[in-house]
Amino acid sequence: MLSMDAVKKILNTAVRSSMDWLEERFTVAPDHKGMPWQDQSHVPRMGKYPAGKQPVNANEPCWQKVEPVAKPGVCRLHQARVWSLHATSSTIAPDPHRRLAIVFDKHRRRLKTPASPYVWAYYLKHREWRRKNRHTAHLAGRVALLGNFVSDSNNYYHFWADIVSDIWYLRQSLPASEMPERYLMAYTGVSWQRQILELCGIREDQVIPLSDHDWLNVDELVVPIRPKGSEDQPSWQADAIRGMANWAGIDRPATRRLYLSRADAPRRRVANEAQVRERLEPLGFEVLTLDGLSVREQQALFASASTIIAPHGAALTNLVWCKPGTLVVDFLSENHLAPCFRELAAQSEVIYHPIVCRSVDDTISGFDSDIEIDMAQLDTALKVLMFKNASIYALEKARLAPETLHWDNDGLYYQETR
Repeated sequence: MLSMDAVKKILNTAVRSSMDWLEERFTVAPDHKGMPWQDQSHVPRMGKYPAGKQPVNANEPCWQKVEPVAKPGVCRLHQARVWSLHATSSTIAPDPHRRLAIVFDKHRRRLKTPASPYVWAYYLKHREWRRKNRHTAHLAGRVALLGNFVSDSNNYYHFWADIVSDIWYLRQSLPASEMPERYLMAYTGVSWQRQILELCGIREDQVIPLSDHDWLNVDELVVPIRPKGSEDQPSWQADAIRGMANWAGIDRPATRRLYLSRADAPRRRVANEAQVRERLEPLGFEVLTLDGLSVREQQALFASASTIIAPHGAALTNLVWCKPGTLVVDFLSENHLAPCFRELAAQSEVIYHPIVCRSVDDTISGFDSDIEIDMAQLDTALKVLMFKNASIYALEKARLAPETLHWDNDGLYYQETR
């Protein structure tokens, strides 16, 4: 006689198997026969530091990983349907602009894309698809669906890395005559989003916010399929961001030492920040937040820095504006080890030093929890980092480990151990 728990387990397994079967039955791959498909599998991927770009510290954290995109490219669907879902999150405050889109072809089959939600799970959880009077808007012409990897519509990193970089990717993949006229994306119209679009030459009337519609019929929908998010980045990510912003750098010395505080952030603050500031300020570090700075001011700030120390957060997206050889220390929660800035730093020839910190509250996710910085770890990082940039850059190119550094009474120098 089976126990009730065993029966429940068998039923759950059967339901899950049935859902998976239905999902596959009504799902189509982006390179399905009959669909216009622009393959980009030949474009190199990152996945690890390229030769000569190893981090200064030899002990790498155990980075979070996701299944890589097996076949990147650009899919074009005629007579496509888009369901713009109200996304929810346990870690971010409710936001009516939080959306994820499920794309269907003209035969009502779901298009399989990275991070695309399972249709049947949403059919069971959401009731708006059953409303008889639901409104379906029609979008004429050629429209691209950008981002659609995370639902957070106000994240500075994902706006640059997922949405803006999608436009760059389309420009590399398609002839000018086949580029979309408008862009469907998670968009709230906050000032920094408008500034980024202006920098990139995108007019605001070309933008269609996902939150404006629940259901859409699109004459032709263009969908870039590629690595996105914070755990799987392409090798061209930093070049795409700089290229879209027409960034040529700033011809001024990079001398400032910056500590970027998250004291005004709702999550991942530094619990012992007073101690950190006491250690850094005598060394000439400026303590600041990026709140209120325009995108151009953020570019100029990072381009002027020789050393940047910060808890992990979207502000570090700006390291793509740094000069080669700039030193960046990233304080990460032990429960949120996203390698996005490691990759951007490698692609930008920025020297990146990750420090894994204790999460002060294990009852919430590492994405949310504040962190405590180990002062001994900070001191070790400062010993490695706090001397002239030229020496650090030479050290990076020589691919030496921190234990090969030596100090004397006159300061820090380095040599290879035999």
